[in-house]
Amino acid sequence: MATELSFRFPLPLGLHARPASLLRDAAGAYESAITLTNRRNDLRANAKSTLALVATLTREGDECALLVAGDDEPEALEGLRRFISVELPRCDDVPPVAAPPKGTRPLPRALRGEGVSVHRGAPNGGGIGRASALVITPWSRCPDLANLQKGSPEEELARLERALVEVGAALRGRLTAAANDTDRAILKAHLAILEDVELEAKIADEIRDSGAGAGQAVVAVAEQFVAILRESGSAVLAERVLDIRDVAALLVRALVPGIADDDRISLTRDAVVVAQTLSPAQFIALDKAHLRGVVLEHGGATSHAVILARAHAVPCVTGVADAVAALRDGQDIVVDGERGLVVADPSPALVEFYQAEAAAVRTMRERLELAAARDASTSDGRRIEVAANVSSLAEVRLAMAGGAEGIGLFRTELLFMDRAEAPSEDEQAEVYAEGARLAGGRRVIIRTLDVGGDKPIPYLHLPEERNPFLGFRAIRTYEAFPEIVAAQIRAILRASAHGNVKIMFPMVSSLRDVRALRALVAAEMERLAASGVPFDREIGVGIMVEVPSLAFVMDQVAREVDFCSIGSNDLLQYLLAVDRDNQRVAHLFQPFEPAFLRALAAVCDGARAQGMWVGLCGELGGNPLAVPLLVGLGLDEISVGCASVPAVKSAIACCATDECRELLDSAMHQESAADVEALLRAFAARKADRSLLAEGLVRLGSSARDKDEAIRELVGLLRTAGRVADPDLVEDATWQREETYSTGVGFGVAIPHCKSEGVSATSIAVASYPGGVEWQSLDGSPVTMAILIAVSASDPGETHLRTIAGLSRKLMDEGFRASLLAAGSAAEVVTMLRGAVVVA
Repeated sequence: MATELSFRFPLPLGLHARPASLLRDAAGAYESAITLTNRRNDLRANAKSTLALVATLTREGDECALLVAGDDEPEALEGLRRFISVELPRCDDVPPVAAPPKGTRPLPRALRGEGVSVHRGAPNGGGIGRASALVITPWSRCPDLANLQKGSPEEELARLERALVEVGAALRGRLTAAANDTDRAILKAHLAILEDVELEAKIADEIRDSGAGAGQAVVAVAEQFVAILRESGSAVLAERVLDIRDVAALLVRALVPGIADDDRISLTRDAVVVAQTLSPAQFIALDKAHLRGVVLEHGGATSHAVILARAHAVPCVTGVADAVAALRDGQDIVVDGERGLVVADPSPALVEFYQAEAAAVRTMRERLELAAARDASTSDGRRIEVAANVSSLAEVRLAMAGGAEGIGLFRTELLFMDRAEAPSEDEQAEVYAEGARLAGGRRVIIRTLDVGGDKPIPYLHLPEERNPFLGFRAIRTYEAFPEIVAAQIRAILRASAHGNVKIMFPMVSSLRDVRALRALVAAEMERLAASGVPFDREIGVGIMVEVPSLAFVMDQVAREVDFCSIGSNDLLQYLLAVDRDNQRVAHLFQPFEPAFLRALAAVCDGARAQGMWVGLCGELGGNPLAVPLLVGLGLDEISVGCASVPAVKSAIACCATDECRELLDSAMHQESAADVEALLRAFAARKADRSLLAEGLVRLGSSARDKDEAIRELVGLLRTAGRVADPDLVEDATWQREETYSTGVGFGVAIPHCKSEGVSATSIAVASYPGGVEWQSLDGSPVTMAILIAVSASDPGETHLRTIAGLSRKLMDEGFRASLLAAGSAAEVVTMLRGAVVVA
């Protein structure tokens, strides 16, 4: 005979993993069968199963009951009554760790409607991409489990039992060795899932009832639980999806040996890849013809997979919390790499919005590509090479076709990845030589193996380290692998016979390192010379400046190397003690920190004192806002991702050397990175085209259907002309005035206006509407022409007020108004308006 214990569930976050596991422990102390019933949804669960309990989707305030039946029923009832009244209400006393702030930037107006599913992350460029999601789960790359050879149900059940024991032993071993509470908590959660009675029972049922193999059954049952948690509507429960999949993946690997050996992702259709992380080798292997975007849970702006995505102009958003759990395989998604947004299941209106956004990005790229065909130089004639960072021969071709003036960084470690052993000397020599031939006499700087950190190579068996970025990486590993290092140096030397090749070493921290590395090069030169192998005996030998210690000894180092290239990503990381891929401290990774600018100046000044060539090959070089600082530093070269070459060349052309030196000096004496950024934005606004009007800012015969579309189109005209840095800010500022009062002044004309930090150069944009647009005008008439006045926040005085006043006076003239509305070309509109406004 069973006894029922009724209660109301007390926890604000519902019955998630932690209270469920504690209830399981309380129920598991008794022999009686114990069942939880949620009376709101009539879902029932074995109270001795964490997964089954979580799957009841129990929320705060739900009426629940525990049904107890068995020999120790009285004791069980007393123990459970005590648990529910005393322990359960305190299960959430430990507050959840807050997610790092994503910033308070508002969404574009088009994305603020009800029912819009938006996931925020960090923008990493590449424009706009749309396709169905390819969600990379732990078994995404498994063979087809349904077609694997399987035994009888009894044999598959026995295999399952062995796998459970094997994985359990492994998890308990890792739990014993865990170094911190966070790792221990995760491993305990995984053990609880593995040992869950309902999980094993359901897998066994799948094997018996469906004739599935053990691996196939594990995946099927795991996805059943995943579907329940996803549909719960609870973010806390959705977070458990990854735990379930991680445990299932461990079981599948135990059941199907060798499936984890090949981690390449196959694209057979247009897709957006959604993953927790992506290695450089995985990105390189992706078919770019089908790749429409990348969404990652982890990986900062300077992780190597993200750098590669940027180089290939692939829309990329990182830091998207629980993306693998929140997005479904095959789901229609838009990746907004410009804003750091992922939009799921976009409506037809949002599809139209993003089609216009993609067209705007294409237009801006085409404008920049015109500058890419010319060698870069400042406005006062100083040459600065703009080279490309590459990882493969395909990227060398892409770079040279895109206007790069050389290869400032050829990362060689990808040659060593995704294989069972190191590439041979001959294989490397052919790759490097072909890179030199493709560059056509332009400089090709080949960096030697930079392994460790976020670039592990399994066959080297590097030890696991608590902080690999500060440990056994790059040149620090060379003594352990002398044959591999010597073969690579010889391969680079051999390639120097085929073009303008230089050799560069990473992670150098002292003069001692420099001398040891030069000795390695000298030894391999002697060896090749003795064998009669041709190479450039005057080959340049350089170093990466990534370790801050070099900034203090550049005068010494510069006497013993031929050139250096500043690796701004690592130099900033080490100088500020910030893990650039750690989302919790990512906001501290600020390249405009005055201390970092002073470190860059120290490196350049020390090198220049010895007449040494200095380049920069980090992500800082690809930021057009930073380019004036780099010009002020006196760099000889800026090397960036292939897709950034045109923008950097265009930015250099707007710089004058003396002005940039003064700007750098001022920036180094600011008090914060925010102050420096404000200084740079003000400088950019002063350098921008100051003419208010241009033919490219006029669109006659617009198809805008309403006021919202009309304002967005006007802001878009300014954006594609390079006059607006943040279109969302400008659009919001314009609407702020419209929502106070209509700018429809009557006579079929509207004069929307704003003053915003998103405006780079004060400008006027014009559009005409043959069918008229409703604007709530003063006289009630539809608008047939709108004239947007967008003023930069740094613009002194009352430019917009003077301009509006001048326009209003002219528009009162019926003849002027009729001529303006009847204008047949953009040139006519510009000519007429020039006489009506004060042009700066």
